[in-house]
Amino acid sequence: MKQYSTISKFLHWSVAGLIVAQYVLAELAENAKHNDKILEQLALLANHKSIGITILLLAVVRLIYRLRSPAPSLPTSMVKWQVSASKASHFLLYGLLFALPISGWLMSSAKAYTVSWFNLVSLPDLVAPSKSLADLLHLTHHYLGEALFVVALIHILAALKHHFIDKDEVLTRMSSKFSWLLFVIIIVLVVAVFGRFFKTESVNTNKPQVQQALGLESLEAPAVSQSDLPLWQIDYQQSTIRFIGDQAGASFTGEWQRWSAEIQFDAKRLDEARFNVEIDTASGFSNDQERDDTIRSNDFFAVESFPQAGYRADKFLQTEDGYQSMGKLSIKAISADVVLRFNVVDDGEFKVLTGTAVLDRLLWNVGTGDWADTTWVGQSVKVEVRVVAKAD
Repeated sequence: MKQYSTISKFLHWSVAGLIVAQYVLAELAENAKHNDKILEQLALLANHKSIGITILLLAVVRLIYRLRSPAPSLPTSMVKWQVSASKASHFLLYGLLFALPISGWLMSSAKAYTVSWFNLVSLPDLVAPSKSLADLLHLTHHYLGEALFVVALIHILAALKHHFIDKDEVLTRMSSKFSWLLFVIIIVLVVAVFGRFFKTESVNTNKPQVQQALGLESLEAPAVSQSDLPLWQIDYQQSTIRFIGDQAGASFTGEWQRWSAEIQFDAKRLDEARFNVEIDTASGFSNDQERDDTIRSNDFFAVESFPQAGYRADKFLQTEDGYQSMGKLSIKAISADVVLRFNVVDDGEFKVLTGTAVLDRLLWNVGTGDWADTTWVGQSVKVEVRVVAKAD
């Protein structure tokens, strides 16, 4: 057999085209970052990761197929060192095809960015968030990318040398007019579509709601009536307010690290129950400095102008599975109704309130300008509350 099979050629040139496109997308992402186009960078990196995972999957398929369908024999005219060099270069190429996307996956996990494959499937995080590990993996990914460039360049030059100088069949056994056409088409399509040259904007179906929210009594957070119920003695070290959002098709979790609450609640006296929560909007933490800076920016919480967010409720209902509070959430001088569904467990030593609420961030203008496009940052944000207090 002097020629690789059609399947082998398809896998080879598809992967080659995707690799070239990856370098282009990485450069576009760097340019977007340099120009402070953070959303553009986010979208480009998300596409870069998705294509990286695609390369990994194709590499697995190619390796399995290679084991089942051996490569054609090398020309007998090749000297021994060239045969050894050819085997070594193929070994390195296969290794880098696996190492590069896996290192990127590890790096993304360490940066607290769950990898999503084209916004369709969220992949599991391989490691826990760690800045030091993320920095190390970033360097590793960078140098592996440079190594792949060097090895691929040597591979190309060697193939051209065999074709034009040695005039043997090393190059032609893998190439054809169709394979070259496939190579070019993949590069052009991937860069054009995933390089954001053809952008699609999502339709914000809640724009009327945003305008309505702007008209609410919003210059100050609404007050709640007084209650004679005792205040809960909250243990803030054991209590949390978390938010779960969607970024590039994958969820991320953050936490408000500074907040205070006045909670007056007794299941037997729901008409006197009261919640009054104040959150320091600059205290959002999601294990990634760049994302946290974006959350604090004027497009999101505008922490310099609006350092506090508040939730106040004085209407409560008992439901089949717990309780509901109907209150007003005030963010950026905008107040809108929010229902918190929660349960309370009292073991005699501690009272533990656990609750959830789902928010439409656009109601409070959290994410303006380009960030109002919900393609890359989800419109709904889930809030999870856990308050631990001493029992009465």
